[in-house]
Amino acid sequence: MKSVGRYTFSLSPHQPLEIESADIEESSQFVDFLEEPRPYSGHQPDTFSVVFVDGVRRTECVAYIKDEETGESFEGAFVSVGAGALKVDYGRLNLVGDSLLHQKVERILFFRGSATLETLLGFKPKQTDREITQEVNRYMKEELETRLALRAFKESSDALVVCDGTLSYKLRHTSCLGFVKSIKRLYMDRVNLNLLYSLKVGQRSPILKVHYQRQQEEEEKVDKYTWYIKLSPHEGLHGLARVEVFPQNIDLVKRLADLSAGVLPLFASQSFQDRRSPQNLLPIGSLEKFLRLNLGAYGLIRRKIEDFFHA
Repeated sequence: MKSVGRYTFSLSPHQPLEIESADIEESSQFVDFLEEPRPYSGHQPDTFSVVFVDGVRRTECVAYIKDEETGESFEGAFVSVGAGALKVDYGRLNLVGDSLLHQKVERILFFRGSATLETLLGFKPKQTDREITQEVNRYMKEELETRLALRAFKESSDALVVCDGTLSYKLRHTSCLGFVKSIKRLYMDRVNLNLLYSLKVGQRSPILKVHYQRQQEEEEKVDKYTWYIKLSPHEGLHGLARVEVFPQNIDLVKRLADLSAGVLPLFASQSFQDRRSPQNLLPIGSLEKFLRLNLGAYGLIRRKIEDFFHA
């Protein structure tokens, strides 16, 4: 237990569970096919570049905060959050250190309640009314990954920018692609399911229009275009991923769809490389490993926090 001004902190004795990404769609409002419902072959240029954007997070310690003046108690968590943008030029050796365009690490004390806290042990306080897990995921996606994706899009006009997971509405004026690994909602009628089963590696489904999904998108009234691509020869839906983009010129959307279907399977992982294969693309897996290392040594950071509060 430790007193910091008017507040008393106590740490949870349990090791914090890693916060898993929950890329669950909130709506499956299929509008219409923009193309004839059949498989389409992807396009693979002789030379191309892809920028992959992803983020990681790690809970260092769970904390309980008590306001000694009011007697009110809050829950909190010391969290390290990182994001990066990695540019891959196809056909040459791409080392992470040389290909990393941008990276960012932040240490934040997320907490629920009305406390007025100052930066503690390098962790800046951030109050939230959401569940802390939800706020950590939102912050990593909306504040870190999206900022880096916008920078990469402006600086690398010749590259395809691929963001891991669904797209933030803040990217609605770009041609950045969202790469969704898990197919948890079907964005077409089940009568067309055989169309997905019939896809070959390097092919895609027709482009679909779907209604806005998240609360902010509902306010902005932003629809999306989406399509499925075949990454590996696995049967059923296991070799598929979903790609999405905000509305652009339809010819541009078709070019992006063809390019994603032709290019992204080249980066598909295999089971001996990644347990999330084939959807966890090799550059994304390498970027995640680099970013986790860049968060610092978990044991040292946790010990530093524990020593401070138990002193």
